[in-house]
Amino acid sequence: MKKEHWLQSVMFAIIYCASGWAFAQVPTSSFSVLGHIQELDVDDLNDPLSKGFIVVNGLRITLPKNLLITMPGQYLTLNDLFRGSHPFDTGGAIRPATKPSGLALKDRNLTASPPVITPAVSFEAEIIGNIVNGEYIAGVVRISQGGLNVGEGFIQSIDYDKGELLVGPEAGTGVATARVRINDPKGEYGNQNKDKFPGNPDVMDERFSSDAGNAPVVAETGFPMCIPRSNPSVKKDDLCPISNRPVPLTIRRFTCGKVAAIDPIAIPHKECDPQKKMPLQEGDFITYSGMLTEETPNSGNWFIAAHAIHAKLGIYTSPNEDPAYVFIEEAISGTLGQPFPGIDQEETSRFRLVGFTTDPARRVKVFVLNYQFDVTTNKWVENERPLTTLTPSPTAQVGRIRVTLPAKANFLPITREVRIRIENHDTFKVGRLNSGQYTAPVSEYIYPENTRFGQYKNPVPVPFENFCFLTNDSGPLTTLDRPEKGAPVVGRLNPFPASGHATAQLRADGTPACP
Repeated sequence: MKKEHWLQSVMFAIIYCASGWAFAQVPTSSFSVLGHIQELDVDDLNDPLSKGFIVVNGLRITLPKNLLITMPGQYLTLNDLFRGSHPFDTGGAIRPATKPSGLALKDRNLTASPPVITPAVSFEAEIIGNIVNGEYIAGVVRISQGGLNVGEGFIQSIDYDKGELLVGPEAGTGVATARVRINDPKGEYGNQNKDKFPGNPDVMDERFSSDAGNAPVVAETGFPMCIPRSNPSVKKDDLCPISNRPVPLTIRRFTCGKVAAIDPIAIPHKECDPQKKMPLQEGDFITYSGMLTEETPNSGNWFIAAHAIHAKLGIYTSPNEDPAYVFIEEAISGTLGQPFPGIDQEETSRFRLVGFTTDPARRVKVFVLNYQFDVTTNKWVENERPLTTLTPSPTAQVGRIRVTLPAKANFLPITREVRIRIENHDTFKVGRLNSGQYTAPVSEYIYPENTRFGQYKNPVPVPFENFCFLTNDSGPLTTLDRPEKGAPVVGRLNPFPASGHATAQLRADGTPACP
């Protein structure tokens, strides 16, 4: 089976059988593209769900109406991408969409006022879809400055006013040159973006910001981290207290609470408050992901606007005590798919999840999420479909949860998101963050592939009819924190990247996967 990854092709073929009769349909061909955004356009600036097109690696690809694009820390519509790097005005209202987006290599207009300059660093799109009647139509789109952009090193020093980490080799062994700031418009993990750049608050592109609800700034176990908003030796940050770190600061494996976790090495730090985030400190080794950003145009003064930071810290919470935290490292989903006549393929429904918990004493439940309209309440509701319950590892790595469900089972329908939740945890917010549970997009889909080279319609199509969140209405548009009331409903992709089958496969119980 081929994975949704730029190093591998995406292939698929199916035949539809239902209600005791069958008919052959003509398969389309799939495509998988990863590359720099050359052009990006939207049809209707006044329609928040408008379709448009993108050009990547020379290919013009239709971005359908109702498409939600996966960004590093949020979902955005194509129209949202045209609201600029700072989508909100000073009053907090969403800015109107205007062209160009500033994300494409073609977005240069020196006659405009002010002039529009091509991005100093190109942006990248990863797209999978089907070619329908000669038209490339996207089904799943991810946009970033570079999906594999990562850096690692030790924090040598912290500029608290700027919220900046200076990262490199261990202090005293070499010069640190990487400057890392969290792209954090709401100030969930430290100072807000606007406070880091007095007089120039729009330096960071908030379309690529961190997730303010499911922490991407974490210890290895999922405990949320932060950068103190002021120097702890001068002024205490009550939301990011230095008292949460044990003394000496070289202790980097411990329990935040009065009772040690099941790992005997994780000694209890009784003064630690698990309702407060854990401050990053000098000497911590971190892995960071983000976008290269110029502090002022043409200055050559670069830093990393990070949407994710992982600290190599083993921080646990006391057994069976709330709050505790979980984190999803990866979630992979197979899509099944029945072959068209005369086309040999293999397919899978394999579901794989890897994550971590700060409380290895409690089991963790795994769900996939669907959204549906409840006719009894006349409201859109979130439906958690349970997949399994996991027991965290009691040995190395302590607190890891992982599962690979059978490759030939049937876990239809395919969903956009997965969730894990600590068993018997009263879920509540810590700041704006979820405690006790974590929700994330499926990070990779595994599609069927041909098993004989050179057969007709090679590569076979992606079975988007099994993706109910693409075929059906999926609830009110809530990107950019839009309120649900009065928001347009995100409907079926139009045009649809059809595989050749109009209807989804059946579930294991024989009921329609996407009714």
